Amino acid sequence: MKYLRALPQWRIFAIITLTSFVFLYFIGTNFSSRIATISIPFLAFGLAIFLHDGSWWKWIHLFFLPTILIFVQLNIAPQWYLLALLICWLVFGRVMVSRVPLYLSNREALLQLEPVIPQSAKFLDIGAGTGTVLNYLARQRPDLSLIGVEQAKAPWLLGKLRLPRNVTWLNADYESLDLSAYDCVYAFLSPAVMSKLWQQASSQMRPGSMLISNTFVVPGVSPDQIIELNDWKNGKLLLWRM
Repeated sequence: MKYLRALPQWRIFAIITLTSFVFLYFIGTNFSSRIATISIPFLAFGLAIFLHDGSWWKWIHLFFLPTILIFVQLNIAPQWYLLALLICWLVFGRVMVSRVPLYLSNREALLQLEPVIPQSAKFLDIGAGTGTVLNYLARQRPDLSLIGVEQAKAPWLLGKLRLPRNVTWLNADYESLDLSAYDCVYAFLSPAVMSKLWQQASSQMRPGSMLISNTFVVPGVSPDQIIELNDWKNGKLLLWRM
């Protein structure tokens, strides 16, 4: 069990899903398809509680198989599933591996972020989405050197079209960057990667530089400053001075 919990979350998802289909076939063949259809989602639900590190995974597993069975009954042409997969890949990239969905910073976050960035800083937005933060800062803070990195193709392309030419816009994995080159790093990622981001930042960022996270904490590391956003999701900016 301990070994399984240490695996990447997408592999755990694949293991639980494969196990579910094996038991679905076994129970459906030896008992009845109705018993299999009812019982297997709860088996997956239970496994997800013990194996996954995020509580939302159990709900994904509970509804995954019933959703598949419902769509099978609809007799949708296969090419529509391929199109849906392609769209998801373009918008979300390797989210099953990276565990970073597409989050967009709201206006309150932009208003609170802008004044805390040091003067003439080299600013990096990692997981920059469609370039919302950089587009705003390009207008409000001409003193900044702005760089953004986004791995998913569709958000990156939209950012490429909307951002001014003086913004450096990278289609890459932020883990491939050397954070020592930046004075201020901003991240709106996900709880699943914050520990790993902190390891990278603390080993690479220079003394006096700043790491800012939108909403998501670094487990076991208290921020030097917290700025409440007072928005609908109870968001906040968390600042660490390296």
